[in-house]
Amino acid sequence: MRRRVVGPASVAAGFLLVAGAAAGCGAEASTPQATPSAADPTTSTAAESTTSTVAPVAPTWPLTGAPTDDAEGIVQPAVVVKVDNSPQARPHAGINQADIVYELQVEGITRFMEVFHSNTPDRVGPVRSARSSDINLLSNLNRPLLLWSGGNPGVTNEVLAAQDNGLLIDLVHGGAANAEFSRDTSRQVEFEHTLFVNMLGIRTNFTPPDGAPPVPVFARRSAGETLPATAIDFPGITIDFGDNVRVDYVWDAERGGWDRFQVDQRHGPTDAAFVDEAGTQVAPPTVVVLNLPYEVSGGSPVAVSVGDGTGMVLTEGKALLITWSRANPDDPWTLTDPTTGAPVALPAGPTWIALPQQGIDQLVPMAPEVAATLLATRA
Repeated sequence: MRRRVVGPASVAAGFLLVAGAAAGCGAEASTPQATPSAADPTTSTAAESTTSTVAPVAPTWPLTGAPTDDAEGIVQPAVVVKVDNSPQARPHAGINQADIVYELQVEGITRFMEVFHSNTPDRVGPVRSARSSDINLLSNLNRPLLLWSGGNPGVTNEVLAAQDNGLLIDLVHGGAANAEFSRDTSRQVEFEHTLFVNMLGIRTNFTPPDGAPPVPVFARRSAGETLPATAIDFPGITIDFGDNVRVDYVWDAERGGWDRFQVDQRHGPTDAAFVDEAGTQVAPPTVVVLNLPYEVSGGSPVAVSVGDGTGMVLTEGKALLITWSRANPDDPWTLTDPTTGAPVALPAGPTWIALPQQGIDQLVPMAPEVAATLLATRA
């Protein structure tokens, strides 16, 4: 049964009311601390002693913030794969190994832009065509490898221009890396939904000698940092992308992630667990919803990902309203708590980013009983 969907303004009003009450009840007075004198030799000695015993900070993967000792892998460029999300494309390969997954609207469905850096799965797909939205979305990844299956002449020219401008490395199906693409004919679906890419082969044979790692695209929390007090307990959310495509995320405390379910023309009115080809439930630990304007170019929706807007962060079973901003395509995303004006940092780990169209009724907080029912059907 389809649930009533309310717009961003209604969601924000409800969130701020609850979050404001929580913040008012939870505030504590800080205790002033004495300021040591600069001339105090005891203070100086203590500072020197503390400094000399601080352990070095471990390097972290730039796109997840997770610590790593993989000195070779951390300096590789990111790999971006355009992945089909039509009903015939499922289940996906490699989707649970992506550092970042963008989900954006295309013609009547959604499509994924999957970004890999800390993991290299055996294969990824089904691979599909690029869109005009992609150039600005990947421009802050420091010249990633782009794997895609082609596009209309306008999009193809945009990708070629982006490569000429040093924004990406074009590895289109049918091009230099064609041997790393293959068709999975065991899938009983239309030919266009059967293209997969050998990621290990891409890494081995097409990592350029002058390739550089990506830089962080989100601020990540430091050790001991917690969620702002304006975050509230949140069982789940429904995101309506339009054209009968609805995505649900339900907090799964056992997994520590947001179990994904999707309703579309394949599943009809019943939610279905979203799994990869190994049967593993897709459950990212953090989901960021960024409400974007969309334009139309060549008959296709184009996400306008430079500017500012509203959104929310879902993590650790809580939701936090945010505003987002990005002045230039090569800038990282800046997330801000609209209640306090403080910057919002994400916890370490993979991040899924939903990009629904702003200005339409597309978000609804999920009732606990609905979330519990869905959770019982997870993979």
